Amino acid sequence: MIENIKTPLNYTGNKFRLLNQMKPYFPKDIKIMVDLFCGGATVGLNTECSEVYFIDNDPMVIGLLKFFKKQKFEDLVSKIETIIEKYGLSNSYRNGFKYYKDIINEKNKNNGLKAYNYNGFYKLRNDYNSLDNKNSEYAFTMLYTLLLYGFNNDLRFNAKGEFNLPVGKTDFNYTNVNKLRKYLNKVKNLKTHYICADFDSKKVKQILNDADFIYMDPPYLITNATYNESNRWNNLCEHRLLNLMDELIVNNKKFILSNVLSKKGSINEPLYYWTKKIMGI
Repeated sequence: MIENIKTPLNYTGNKFRLLNQMKPYFPKDIKIMVDLFCGGATVGLNTECSEVYFIDNDPMVIGLLKFFKKQKFEDLVSKIETIIEKYGLSNSYRNGFKYYKDIINEKNKNNGLKAYNYNGFYKLRNDYNSLDNKNSEYAFTMLYTLLLYGFNNDLRFNAKGEFNLPVGKTDFNYTNVNKLRKYLNKVKNLKTHYICADFDSKKVKQILNDADFIYMDPPYLITNATYNESNRWNNLCEHRLLNLMDELIVNNKKFILSNVLSKKGSINEPLYYWTKKIMGI
């Protein structure tokens, strides 16, 4: 069995743990695959196909994926370590976790390296948020470094477009470096396209029309996540998605949808009744 590769983005709701359950349902001999609502790109990265489109409406997600695609492993590690040194952050990859834990001599083991990285992280965060151009290679290197040292290694911005995660417990360690190495080795051998657009835009529909297989992992209507804040995914969005799936069925397109029908007494009614309609119930 081909090894499943993790992406460098610890994206909310990524499907890495479910890949082996999902893959048997994928069609065979896929030429063009579309990872719609791609997030960290986990599914598209691990689908056997000739060509894959990663599509998401978050420009920073697509920007990071494009950035990674262009990087050589050794060069990217060097760039990250330059920022680590500049901001006085820990580097467990080079020195080990214990080296820094002994320096801070903190009794609470659950805090990891938070105390050591506290000042440097917030200086880095402030400097990143002050950048006029957040689409440069250096800006994306700063952003990825923030992910490594941020809470839960997550990617989150406030309404002003500022990265707003607090400092986390981890750092640039062997696990993150190994994950980055495997990802870059995998993605350099894939024919990839990165599209920042709405899922049912004219541009995306043209891509879907040429695809052999589409995987969709949209925001979930009845769960709480960053993408549900400020009504960013609502009933109207859900119905737009259902209309798109109807079009895919009419055009005989093979697709898989990941979603949640019910949770803690709540029901995703649009999707629930759509499934009833499809099954003829």
